[in-house]
Parts: sequence; C-alpha cells; structure tokens
Amino acid sequence: MTEDSALRFKLDPPLDADLRSALISLWADVVNAGGEVGFVPPVGAQDIAPVAHASFERISAAPDHLVVAYEDSETVGFGFLIARPGPLFAHWMTIKRLMVDPARQGRGYGSALLNALHEAAAALELEQIHLTVRGGTGTKAFYERHGYSEICRIPEAIRVAPGDDREEIYMVLRL
Repeated sequence: MTEDSALRFKLDPPLDADLRSALISLWADVVNAGGEVGFVPPVGAQDIAPVAHASFERISAAPDHLVVAYEDSETVGFGFLIARPGPLFAHWMTIKRLMVDPARQGRGYGSALLNALHEAAAALELEQIHLTVRGGTGTKAFYERHGYSEICRIPEAIRVAPGDDREEIYMVLRL
C-alpha cells in the first residue's frame, strides 16, 4: 500500500480487540457526523457492533478484505472490499463503507484511502470495482472524480426515515 503524507495503509491487518474497537468507534463517529455507511444517526458502538463483527468475520474467513488508514499509530479511516460468491464474479469486488475520521475530513484522506483500495484491488488482480451511493447526498460526484461511472439507479431503495426514501446509485470503475 502507498503512503500519502503522514498516512499509511494496511491491507487486512490483524483484527485484534483493539483494532475492532477502534473501527467500531470510528464507524459510529462517521455515522453521527452524517456519513452514509449503513446507519442513520444517532448511533452508538452497540448499534454498529453486530454489523461490524459480521464484516470482520468475513475478512477473517478471507472472501472479503479490509484496508485501514493510519496516521502515526491512530486508526483514521477504513474501507471494505466485498466479494460476491461464485466463480462468475471473481473478477470484481464491491467497495463498502469507505470512511474517514470526521475530524480529518477535507484533507484528502478519503481520496488517499480510495486510492489504497484501488491498489489493493489491482494487487488482487481484479478488473472492476463496484460501489453504491445514497442519492441526494453529493457523494456520487466524489466517486466520479475518481473515475467511477454510474451504471444504474434504483428509486426508493433506501429508507432513511419514514417518508424519506432515496435512490441507490450503482457505480463501477474498470481497472
């Protein structure tokens, strides 16, 4: 993985109790700051933990991968590369839950982390990366700046709250 200023990236670091706790805490901070990473604020670590631990188990079992961003020794971001089962899909993975510490946003860390995920995907000899974004949030433009193209939208796929349904926008990057 490459380094960007003070950042360093680790593919599939050992998921010990300290790292799991740091990732869950960061995940809750991102959600509570308005991040679109599978939850709606307000949340606490206890809300995130079941989903996080299921994701960590998939990494331990090896179908999925995790890239963690560190600044010095502090965990400041992460993202998942998720596999779809079966040989017909072995040439691509999905980026899920790319997140950066809200206190560090606006410094290019998200772009650096996304590039580290791209490098991991290339090292895994993938041909494509897929991802989805929630409509109405502006994140689509971030991914377009990094070469992703929209391939479809599913109206009303995400229910943020009663009466607040959003599109799910599917995007792809060919490596």
